[in-house]
Amino acid sequence: MRLPIIFLSIQMLVRGIPVNQENTPHWSDVCGGSYLFSEDAKTWFDAAGNCELYGSHLVQIDDISENNCLLEHAHSQEFAGYWWHSGNDIEIEGVYRQADGEYIQWQPIWWDNNPSGGKVENCLLIRLESSEYAGKWWDDHCTSTHHYICERA
Repeated sequence: MRLPIIFLSIQMLVRGIPVNQENTPHWSDVCGGSYLFSEDAKTWFDAAGNCELYGSHLVQIDDISENNCLLEHAHSQEFAGYWWHSGNDIEIEGVYRQADGEYIQWQPIWWDNNPSGGKVENCLLIRLESSEYAGKWWDDHCTSTHHYICERA
């Protein structure tokens, strides 16, 4: 029974028959880049892996301008909550790197006393909402689940 279904699926792909569009990612071309704002929540590692499946990586927020532009886009789309980005200090506590392995070269706006998780909270989030937390960064356990943003080159 599985063989006919697999064969039919391959035939659809080869012939260019459209796949169910409800299950395909929706990329937004904003802020001088192309971004996917996830509809699901994953751990930081699973989110990074999912982005790689799409030929991208967790968003690398390179400066305050990109931070604010992503926040502005999130407001226009009525997104809210915490969103994973590529920033982390997994390798060395307190040394924050991005998706490309380079250091974060600017000072993000941290929420309250963050980063505050020490050696147990090594993955970074941005808060996308219209509150006093808007655009601020958090650190959290990499195994917590949150929405995520992918970025493709």
